[in-house]
Order: sequence, then structure tokens, then C-alpha cells
Amino acid sequence: MNKGMKDKFLKLLYGISALLVLTGAFLKLQHLPNGDLFLFTGFISGSLISAFEIHGLKKEVKELEKGKK
Repeated sequence: MNKGMKDKFLKLLYGISALLVLTGAFLKLQHLPNGDLFLFTGFISGSLISAFEIHGLKKEVKELEKGKK
């Protein structure tokens, strides 16, 4: 998977997790069931996606540093 496709895929996943959080917040405000589940799932998925992206960025920085030396 090239960098452009990877970025688009990560943006899609971020959008889905944000949608889950917003849906969960709406459900909680309306006192409807499963609001907690949506919020929890959205926050956890957003955190995992961020961790994955940070790991990839660290890898890129190491490769760039090797190229300079």
C-alpha cells in the first residue's frame, strides 16, 4: 500500500471513529440505550488509529535519519 492510499485509509478510519463518538454522545444526550458502547468504541478505535499512525511516523523519521548520515 503506497503512502497516498494509506493516508486516505487512515482518514476514513478517523472519520468512522469520530462518527461513533458523535453518535454515542447524541444517544447519551437523548438517554437512549447503547450510548456508552458507541462512545467507548469510538474513543478506543481513535486511540488505536493514532497509535498506529505515530508508530508509522517514527519509522519514517528513522529512515530519513539513516539517509542523512
